Amino acid sequence: MIKNKRTLAYVAIALIVGAALALAVALASGGGTTASSTASTEVRTQASPALLAETGATGSTSSDPLSADPAKEEPLLDKFVSKDPFVPLAIANETSSSGGSSTTTGLTAKITVNGTSYSVVKGDKVPGGNPVFEVSSITSGDVTFLILKGATEGKSSVTVTLGETVKVPLANATYRLHVTSIGNSGGGSTSGHTISILSVSETNNTALATIEVDGKTYSDKKVGAVFSTSWGDIKVIAIDVGAQTVTLMHGDQTITLRAGQVVAK
Repeated sequence: MIKNKRTLAYVAIALIVGAALALAVALASGGGTTASSTASTEVRTQASPALLAETGATGSTSSDPLSADPAKEEPLLDKFVSKDPFVPLAIANETSSSGGSSTTTGLTAKITVNGTSYSVVKGDKVPGGNPVFEVSSITSGDVTFLILKGATEGKSSVTVTLGETVKVPLANATYRLHVTSIGNSGGGSTSGHTISILSVSETNNTALATIEVDGKTYSDKKVGAVFSTSWGDIKVIAIDVGAQTVTLMHGDQTITLRAGQVVAK
């Protein structure tokens, strides 16, 4: 009798333990489902803006939670540009050059204002001390002067041809502009020579020429004169005052130049 009671007690205890275990398993299973649901919601909330843009949605994404994880997305490798280590970071500006030195393309002119000589380039103002004119342009055949003050008759500029003298009457005075020569501001070849006729005039029925060779001036040379220069001896063969030309002889070579003309040899 006592043995049967013990058996029933053991069976009752086993049932209670089994029920408790079943309840614990059921509670554990329900909690896992809730956690999974919460995790899924967080993943949807933290989906990348790029993924939201691709799906066209603002508050929902694909049903697969892993697809919204930024760590699972493919990196945008095409956004990076490869760099060649042998290409310099900076490239020096290229300049037009010849023999390692920059090429100069500007022009310079030798002029006189009321008998005073000036060597000018575009933008220079003359005469010195009290400028009245500004050199606005220089071409191979003339120089244009912008009148800065004292202009009359509506004139704002005057152009003087190479070898020409122009009288310019202004409000305060009259100016005589003469263009003696025009050439490259960079000069000619370092191994060459330049010859120009600065002026041709007549004094006491004698024709005279002022000549420049390699930057040095030889004044008032008449026909038959021989003078030594860095180019060698030069002889004046003829002077035509009316035509404003001079014929020179260098060795066995003769050359005829008009006033204002520059020749490189």
